[in-house]
Amino acid sequence: MHNRPSFLPKLAVTRPVTIIVSLLAIIVLGGVAYKQIPIELLPSGFSYPALGVWTPYPNANPQEVEEQIARPIEEQVRTIPGVTKVETYSSSNGCWTWMEFGNDVDMDAAYDQLRDRMERARAMLPDDLDRYYLRRFGRNDEPIIFLSISFPDGVDDPYYIVEKLIKQPIERIDGVANIETWGADEKSIQILIDQDKVKAHQINVYDVISEMRSDNFAMSSGWVYEGDKKFIVRSLARFKSLQEIAAIPINKFGLTIGDIAEVKYDVPERNWTQRVNGGQGVLMDIYKESLSNTVEMSHKLKTLLNEEILTHPKLKSADVQLLFVQGDLIEDSVNNLRDTAIWGGVFAIFILLFFLKNLRMTIIMMFAIPLSILISLIFVYFIGWTLNLIVMMGLMISVGMVVDNGIVVLENIYRMRSEGKPSRESSIWGASEVNLAIIMATLTTIAVFVPILIIKDGAGGFNFYMQRIGLPVIFSLLGSLFVALVLIPLATTHFSGGGMAQESKMVTRLKSLYGKILDKILNRRLDTVLAVVLILFVTFGVLGPRIQESDGMEGNISDLRLMFDLPTNLTKDDTNRFFKEVEDTVFAKAKEYNIRAVDTGFRQGFGRVRVYLQPPEKQQWYDVVYKGVTNLVGLGKEEPLSRDEVLEDLKKRIPLKPGIKFRTSWRGSGMGDEGTVTIMLYGDDTGKLAELAEEVERRMRTLDGVISVETDREAGEDEIKIKLDREATARNGINANQVANTLMYAVRGLNLPRFQATDREIDVRIQVQEEDRESLLQIKDMSFTNQQGRSVPLSAMATFNIEKGFGQIGRTDGKTFLAVKAQTTANDVPRISAQIDQLMADFTLPYGYDWSKGDRFRRFREQGQAMQTALMLSVVLVYLLMAILFESFILPLSIMFAIPLSIFGANLALVISQTPQDLMAGIGIIILVGVVVNNGIVLVDMINRRRREGYSRRDAILDAGKNRFRPIMMTSFTTIFGIVPMALGSGDLIGIPYAPMGRVIIGG
Repeated sequence: MHNRPSFLPKLAVTRPVTIIVSLLAIIVLGGVAYKQIPIELLPSGFSYPALGVWTPYPNANPQEVEEQIARPIEEQVRTIPGVTKVETYSSSNGCWTWMEFGNDVDMDAAYDQLRDRMERARAMLPDDLDRYYLRRFGRNDEPIIFLSISFPDGVDDPYYIVEKLIKQPIERIDGVANIETWGADEKSIQILIDQDKVKAHQINVYDVISEMRSDNFAMSSGWVYEGDKKFIVRSLARFKSLQEIAAIPINKFGLTIGDIAEVKYDVPERNWTQRVNGGQGVLMDIYKESLSNTVEMSHKLKTLLNEEILTHPKLKSADVQLLFVQGDLIEDSVNNLRDTAIWGGVFAIFILLFFLKNLRMTIIMMFAIPLSILISLIFVYFIGWTLNLIVMMGLMISVGMVVDNGIVVLENIYRMRSEGKPSRESSIWGASEVNLAIIMATLTTIAVFVPILIIKDGAGGFNFYMQRIGLPVIFSLLGSLFVALVLIPLATTHFSGGGMAQESKMVTRLKSLYGKILDKILNRRLDTVLAVVLILFVTFGVLGPRIQESDGMEGNISDLRLMFDLPTNLTKDDTNRFFKEVEDTVFAKAKEYNIRAVDTGFRQGFGRVRVYLQPPEKQQWYDVVYKGVTNLVGLGKEEPLSRDEVLEDLKKRIPLKPGIKFRTSWRGSGMGDEGTVTIMLYGDDTGKLAELAEEVERRMRTLDGVISVETDREAGEDEIKIKLDREATARNGINANQVANTLMYAVRGLNLPRFQATDREIDVRIQVQEEDRESLLQIKDMSFTNQQGRSVPLSAMATFNIEKGFGQIGRTDGKTFLAVKAQTTANDVPRISAQIDQLMADFTLPYGYDWSKGDRFRRFREQGQAMQTALMLSVVLVYLLMAILFESFILPLSIMFAIPLSIFGANLALVISQTPQDLMAGIGIIILVGVVVNNGIVLVDMINRRRREGYSRRDAILDAGKNRFRPIMMTSFTTIFGIVPMALGSGDLIGIPYAPMGRVIIGG
């Protein structure tokens, strides 16, 4: 026995009022913290170390975009401190620039630097490029509400209705940061040039457009003094009406714009057609400010929509659907996890009652669970975190663990009572005797989370999520240590109502059986060692290879995308008709597929249909168990088709025609490449890369579970390449540069200075009318007037070739690349990686060309390395702590054997449940390192005490084993059953599979 009792147990027994008041204060503070702590879906604070820039430049050639936009931007952003990678993707619609940074870079500062570099680059970008969009990838940069608004045919100006009646009222709400809409075009002033009239009047279109670019302005011209007054001078040349624009003179003979062009205010020509549920519609994303509460904002916006906005008469015929409300998802998910944790607590309490057979002490032990969780919530609140799904997982893990220390203290107190010691003395000395053991056991569990303070964040946020799970567990365990050393001695002294009930016959028989097994093991130590070796072989040699290794969470499981590459010779009507057929195919099985909405968008040569499924039903763990059992015995009711089943069915039903290529995908979490296998080809010649990509594509179709394969080239359109003959242009007195610019203005169009209306600015665009630029023959027939007034057709000065163009040109770190992507249902990343290595092994590349696997595999490798490092550091720290406790380097080794044996159980659980090894399962294994040694610490600590009391080694082991059998069984079963609801639960609601973590911990 110790020379003096421990401080906390003695204080608890001698100052009961002080302790009761302290516990009440914890309850009050914890309740306040629970009410005040903000609620989120996922923890804020994590930003993927990357930024993006979207530079729209519609109706352009990808090579032109690469030269005029991508390269100047790339040159500037590469100078941002900390940037490690720059990729650009040039397409016919603009340029996407992607930048990755080191893990220690301040992303707020990097964002400011990016804005500065883009302003520097503006001077080198095309004059008619008027805007760009910066993108960051934090949790606050995701929309909190995503909705669709569909209108019946014939509704006039849906853009105005959405802008004035929906968007503007929402923007006035405090906390709304931004709203993005697409699908309806704002009306603009269009000046549509008639080529026949241009020819008839022999007008130089280039001169007309150049003149109009410098018109319609308001300019400050300084100031003048008139007497003692100072007047600001402004030069005004604003258009006041469409008639004024049409009346602009274009030559000295009185010819006006209206004589050669139609001037109208209308919806612009649409290259991209957007439909919602088969009719005209609009999609809207609503973003909140970073400090706004997501749940409160979601409720506020839903109330505004339902009670004010949608009651407007002009919106009566509109069908508005909330496709995604983050606030509802947060509440449902947090409530689901909270209920799962409560069920775990209930199971733990029943285990305690079964072993203790004392209702009063069971109730007292039961209080250890909420008290420990409340202590954790107090800390979480004061460090400024939110209550989110990841923090809730940490609290859920804690439920079964927080009674462990109390069980050990309670058992030792009643053991002393059974030896005849007084109640007061037993409470003080019983807790004091195991004080050091439970402190060290708690510290070993806490130690596994220490590496998160050492490993740099990255690897898909492994360290970040480990912190959010680990710290609530640490706070809960420290709280349970306090409760065990304070509440249990207090309760056993003043509220226990007698001694502990006698063991049940079952526990007695099990203890007796355990004693016999332990005796035989001590007699056959070599056989035991061989059995352990065999278990280790099975663990890593048999079970390990059978476990799939997945690289992340499922993400949004309620939407799927159907993408089509179409022959570019299809007319707009043909393209529209095809997508009507696709929509009809989807709508025909809307009930069976459980569809909420369908969003269709297409242009010539490409289109996509996005299908939004009804979200999974909210279900508790027992619903999952019931469903599994009834399905197993053949009594399960028919369930809605899963996303994968819907995809497979649609692939069979969609009416594909010759030349149409079909592929599918879905939106994932993380960086959105879950299920995508990418091979990057690098080289200088894009044409050669395309040839190589065809062979790579053929090989990738042999991958397991492949759904579709695509290359960047597939989305390209046929291009008319016009090569000007300089001798011909000079001979005809035509400036070659003016020809090229006129073609650009006429075919693609040009934005002129905006028209200033009374309440807004209106875009003004000049272009040749659509019917004059529909065919190659019309392009050839375009005329250009020289200084002598003679018209010269383009066909007399140029040659024309039709070639297949690129849909997208990629560059990374100054090198051109082409990506070949396969969408696959296979999740075993190492297996996929090995397959790629095998299929590319004999692939010969020309000199100067290279290939690599996509970033998905790099991130998976980094995540695995981070896990391995954390696991090794955890094992070392746990060993060092035990060496300090036992003052020995040998004794801890005997306990450390529990770690590989626990991995056997974890692997067996994953194999039996067919669960992949993913991020959550990996975190579960790290937590196991600190949990499984706790029973060994308590057992070895008692063996050492028995040795000091004079027992032989064998007798000390047998006596300690029997005495610690019941508390070890209690702590093991409370931990296991506390996590059972977690292991049996489903992450379908949010796409975060927390079950693997629970299964790993239970199996271990």
